[in-house]
Parts: sequence; structure tokens; C-alpha cells
Amino acid sequence: MTAVDFFSIVKDIFLSGAAAITAYAAYKGIEKWRSEIEGKADFEVARSFIRSVYKLRNSIETCRSPFVSAGEFPEEYRGGLGGHSDKEKGDAWLYVYNNRWEPVFEAIQEFDGATLEAEALWGSEVKERAQSLRQLAARLRVSIDTYLRNEYSGNQDFEDRDFGTRIRADLNASGLEFDTLSPAIARAIEDIESIIRPHLRKIN
Repeated sequence: MTAVDFFSIVKDIFLSGAAAITAYAAYKGIEKWRSEIEGKADFEVARSFIRSVYKLRNSIETCRSPFVSAGEFPEEYRGGLGGHSDKEKGDAWLYVYNNRWEPVFEAIQEFDGATLEAEALWGSEVKERAQSLRQLAARLRVSIDTYLRNEYSGNQDFEDRDFGTRIRADLNASGLEFDTLSPAIARAIEDIESIIRPHLRKIN
């Protein structure tokens, strides 16, 4: 075997080894890239989802504010000074709560979309926890409608004082004992946070 032949063989072996190393490095690089992409996607879905949760929470808090300013009512409505009919009172409160509910409705739509994305990645458990918060938002909507019907009825629907107290407690966040909606919302959000937080750490 001549030196030229030996050199040619060594060169072929070297090139074959280099190609194998390059292929392996490329494979590992793709694997790492794929892992990073999946991690970023996981993080982005988690961030989008938890943002929608907090947006819904904040819109509900605003909707449930006990303070109703005069500016929230229609211009022609004068409250207790106006001698308004039951229908006029009902219409005035309908105006208030339609405006208050609009941001909640928008937040619910965003929350529902984010929930679908989260469920696709993490399964039914996140959907179940999200559904608990969704049901509490629905409870608020029902209480608003019940309150409005009472206003239109001239307070006849709330002749049962305990019933009226429960409905008003849903509408007005007070933190008092009869306000059961506020702690229920807080618990629902904590349950969601506990399942989402690990996904928010994965990007780090």
C-alpha cells in the first residue's frame, strides 16, 4: 500500500466520521430546537390563558362594584327624585348593567378561546377548572337578570328578603359573609393558577 493509498483511506474514514458527527449534531440541534419551540408554545398558551383569566376576573369586579355613579344612568333618569315608574326604573338599571356586562362578555369570549387552546395541550383537567369560573360568571348574569326583573316588578320579586339579599350580594362585591360569590371566584382562580403556573416556568 502506497502512502497515497493510505492517505486516501484515512481521508475517507475521516470524512465519514465527520459526516456522522455532523449528522448527529444536526439531529441534536433539531431536537433541541423542537423542544424549545414546544416549550415556547406551551408558555405562550399558558400566558394567554392566565391573562384571559385575570381579564375576566377584573371585568367581573368592575361589574360588581357596589358604587353606581349618576353618570352610569341614562341622562333623563333622576333616581329617587324623579318619580319614575317601575318600567323607567327597570330601563335605567338595564342601561347600567348592559354597559357593565359588555366588558364581561368580551372577557368571557377571550377566556373561552384561551380555554380551548389550553385544553388541546393539557387535557380535560384544565377545562374542568376553567368551567368552574365560567359557571360563576353565568351565575352573575342570572343574578343581574333576576335583579332587573325585580325592578320592573316594583320590588315584588324580592318580597322574600333572604332571596333578595342573596341576589344583591351577587351583584355587589362586599367581602361580607353573605357575599358568597367573591370567595367562590377567588377559589376558582386559585385552582386554575395551580395548574398553569408550572407551564409559565418552563420557558426559564
